[in-house]
Amino acid sequence: MASGGRDFDEVASRRRSGRHRRGLVAKLAAATSDWYRAPHDFEWIINHRSTRPLTGIIRVVFGSAVLMYALTSILMLFSDLGPRGSLAIGWVFFVLVIQVLVAARCVLGPIPGKKFFVGFLAFGDILTTSVLLLYAPVASLIGTVLFAVTGAFCTYFLSPRLLVAHLVWTATFIIGFGIRVFVAVMNGEVAYIDGPSVATATVVLLLATVGVPVFAQVAWTTLSNDAKRSVLDPLTGVYNRRGIDSELLDLWQQANRGTMSMAFLVVDIDKFKAVNDNFGHSRGDEVIVRVADRLRRLVRHQGGVLARTGGEEFLVAMVGDARGMVDLGFDAVRVLADRRDDIPVTVSVGMALLREDSALWDVGKSVVGRAARTADAAMYRSKQSGGNSLVIDEI
Repeated sequence: MASGGRDFDEVASRRRSGRHRRGLVAKLAAATSDWYRAPHDFEWIINHRSTRPLTGIIRVVFGSAVLMYALTSILMLFSDLGPRGSLAIGWVFFVLVIQVLVAARCVLGPIPGKKFFVGFLAFGDILTTSVLLLYAPVASLIGTVLFAVTGAFCTYFLSPRLLVAHLVWTATFIIGFGIRVFVAVMNGEVAYIDGPSVATATVVLLLATVGVPVFAQVAWTTLSNDAKRSVLDPLTGVYNRRGIDSELLDLWQQANRGTMSMAFLVVDIDKFKAVNDNFGHSRGDEVIVRVADRLRRLVRHQGGVLARTGGEEFLVAMVGDARGMVDLGFDAVRVLADRRDDIPVTVSVGMALLREDSALWDVGKSVVGRAARTADAAMYRSKQSGGNSLVIDEI
């Protein structure tokens, strides 16, 4: 009986262990799927406050990485393992010129946009591979470490799907070059290395160029998402109070340096409690999202920032021409109140306009808080007058 009991316990333990392993595999598969399908917000990475000070460093690193490609191409021209024949050398020189031009663009131009990063990925993979194919087998395998450079930038600036495409390309050619060296060893063409060493080098290169970028992007994505959640409103995707604070100071500095006007708008949905009471909170959330989307489209043209600062209240801050910002305030009242909506609403808008010649610029950053309070008071006057209107205070 005791033996039978032990057998039963062992079987049960194995079943639990099997279920545990299947559970871990399922969680890993789900996490991988979520990572691969996750939307990639390039603008957030480039423009977020924490990364903007790094733009100069990013340009220099980009340029240095491309020059490293160029230096490798130059050195290999003098190597016995490098390209042979006028056509091959001509192609390397052509790629070298492109590398120098790209390096100059990275260092001297503004921070690259998304298309540039995608182009850099294609440039780094296709042109590098075309040059490596011209090298002797061992040099080709060693040279695949350059794929780590494009992989690093892909990790931080491009989507998981583009990273996977890069990694498939990289792994294919690392394995291919490894096989090429192995065949050369077996044929006696390479005497200073053996088969196991080739296999070891291939595995190490795969780990460095394929494994590390995946781990880095998963970690980077997790940190980036945490940063987003701390400064963005989860319902609308616009800034929350914490997120808008730093943006307001940036706008103030921009306006102060450029001697431009600055405007603050407080937008509040009229009689929103009645919307929740009559239609339910889920429909009320839909109204809030709709208002946020329309405000976002308006603000985007002015180059301002938008935040949800309360249940049905939004704050807009802009810099630029005073007349244009006043016009946007009237547009907000008009566009946000659309009788064709399934749940039509109106808004009360208060604006504080700080013209470029205002004496309040001399008080420093504290004018930001004063202007926001002024706009809030103007919004309440709009609401007290019946709503669906804009009240402007110049300060």
